Amino acid sequence: MAGGRKSKPRVRNKRPIGLKNEGSPSRKIPIPNKLEGGWFVKEPVASRLYQKSAIGVPTEGGILINDEELMFCHWHRHLPLPENWLENKLNSEPNFVHQIVAYDTIRSSGDKLVSKDGVWHLWNREHHPSNSMHASEVKWFRSRDTFDLDSIIDWTIGLEDSVNSDIAIVDEEMDVTMYRVSVVDPKGELIPSTKDNHPNLGVEHLSRVFYRDDEIDWMNDSQSSVTELFSELNSRGLLVRPGFKYGCRWRVYSTPIEQDHAPWLMQMSDDVSPNWEGVCLSVRLAEGVNKSWVIAFKRDSWNFIQFRRHLPGR
Repeated sequence: MAGGRKSKPRVRNKRPIGLKNEGSPSRKIPIPNKLEGGWFVKEPVASRLYQKSAIGVPTEGGILINDEELMFCHWHRHLPLPENWLENKLNSEPNFVHQIVAYDTIRSSGDKLVSKDGVWHLWNREHHPSNSMHASEVKWFRSRDTFDLDSIIDWTIGLEDSVNSDIAIVDEEMDVTMYRVSVVDPKGELIPSTKDNHPNLGVEHLSRVFYRDDEIDWMNDSQSSVTELFSELNSRGLLVRPGFKYGCRWRVYSTPIEQDHAPWLMQMSDDVSPNWEGVCLSVRLAEGVNKSWVIAFKRDSWNFIQFRRHLPGR
């Protein structure tokens, strides 16, 4: 038997279908009716759902809820499902199960997740859509989905001045991993190297200095995206070292290498994994060694976005 920790594995949420007797209201809640714009839930249940949890859109005599809210209320608010609706929904939209798992995971943390025109907006637990602006916009993907970096960049830059960019990834075990994506501006304290004076470059061995190919190419004015980015990071007072041990192109220091650890692991956009499974691996590895995973990309000038694990409800 393997040694190590003796803690028990966590119990996975299986999200069964069917109402539980435990904690159920004394009077059964009617099955919602399908109307244009959503499922109609009558008062007084409707008021509690909206005022406490920001579920649904108020309308005369009740609220209209969408499909994600219907499932969440079935699991957590004793709301019955229309007969055969879920089976038909899953037959027509196989990915719906992953969508509602992502929605339920975020909602169950206490945050308020509201769909507006098909876009998920998130309010922290202490706020409500009726009196404040949302804190984040949320996208969800399956772990095997293609990682479309350009669309993530456009989305993150577009939201940067207003709200956070959060991503929920649903894996094949119906578990959810969340990331917060942000624009970053890495800068350091080192004096930039020049082609003739570069004491921070190279590795001293055998009473001499050995230079890497990317350092030699930069000193020789070779033109490539790698040397362009190398020059950009150098001009920012940063020092780059190989990232081989960490599955990336470079580890990036803001101080002399003997003074502190590198705060960033950096990948160029051309090197990034084509799917979310690879992205998850990179972020996990970076945070396992107390670093942030950053992607460098060129749009007129060099820009940087950072991926960090994010726990819903925090």
